[in-house]
Amino acid sequence: MSSVKKIGLFACTGVVAGNMMGSGIALLPANLASIGGIAIWGWVISIIGAMSLAYVYARLATKNPQQGGPIAYAGEISPAFGFQTGVLYYHANWIGNLAIGITAVSYLSTFFPALNNPIPAGIACIAIVWLFTFINMLGGAWVSRLTTIGLFLVLIPVVLTAVAGWHWFAIATYHANWNTSTTTDSHAIVKSILLCLWAFVGVESAAVSTGMVKNPKRTVPLATMLGTALAGIIYIAATQVIAGMFPASVMASSGAPFAISTSTILGGWAAPLVSAFTAFACLTSLGSWMMLVGQAGVRAANDGNFPKIYGEMDKNGIPKKGLLLAAVKMTALMILITIMNSSGGKASDLFGELTGIAVLLTM
Repeated sequence: MSSVKKIGLFACTGVVAGNMMGSGIALLPANLASIGGIAIWGWVISIIGAMSLAYVYARLATKNPQQGGPIAYAGEISPAFGFQTGVLYYHANWIGNLAIGITAVSYLSTFFPALNNPIPAGIACIAIVWLFTFINMLGGAWVSRLTTIGLFLVLIPVVLTAVAGWHWFAIATYHANWNTSTTTDSHAIVKSILLCLWAFVGVESAAVSTGMVKNPKRTVPLATMLGTALAGIIYIAATQVIAGMFPASVMASSGAPFAISTSTILGGWAAPLVSAFTAFACLTSLGSWMMLVGQAGVRAANDGNFPKIYGEMDKNGIPKKGLLLAAVKMTALMILITIMNSSGGKASDLFGELTGIAVLLTM
């Protein structure tokens, strides 16, 4: 383990924010369009919860840094809690990874229209899963570098929309989009919370990766708080300005909402560039989440909650067998989803279904 290259504060913050924003923001405007601008209250509630969790993880990392994050800390309370958390967290992550893959494929469809069809899209998603499984076998340093680059690329269109988009913001459009859910305001807010919470799944990334972090007592708490705060500010600004830029129907049918907003601001030439940036960010986020799945499996195996094969690591500290097993599960589920969706379906619908499952398991 001494030969393992560990990651520092900058890269660790990139992993936390990148895991959340890499895919969390990419399709959310399309999903939230079916709820409306009232989702701002869902954001407020979710951010309060996310920052509270971030603070808890920060304090725990300062007092008792442990590889495995929530799995390890739940196990400290009770072996039963450790088992439950290990199983649910692990499965939430690999299932949620497919939502990230679907988001990446959705943005790549700008360049490859065939990916708008379910079967080619499913094949592409499976290929992406295996590509980043093998990249993870190169080590955490590689993954964290790619995730940090992806974070900066996705921030370009998102921050541009959040800052410059107000010039195209129309209060009448925002009012018309306030509650598009056809339900009461309270029901719309509750519905939005589930989607908004998905955007903060990843707040525990630094804690889970403690075993791969330099000086975890300092790095993990700082990376957790900074990454969560950065994500929360950007989420609210970007999604609210989009709610006043376009009719809800336009966003709801979009597979690349930030490509649309950026092309409105800069011109049509920007859409392909933004799609490329966002696709890359989603891909690198998937790679980072694959790393977390591997680390979660290691911790669960070390605690005796998973078969020992999940905890086996090579000389560089990489759980290759665990990564391969996760990739096999993701492939099997993606094949099933592709078959069920072969009659047609929107990427945003699949994204919503998978994120809903992942969030419920994580909670």
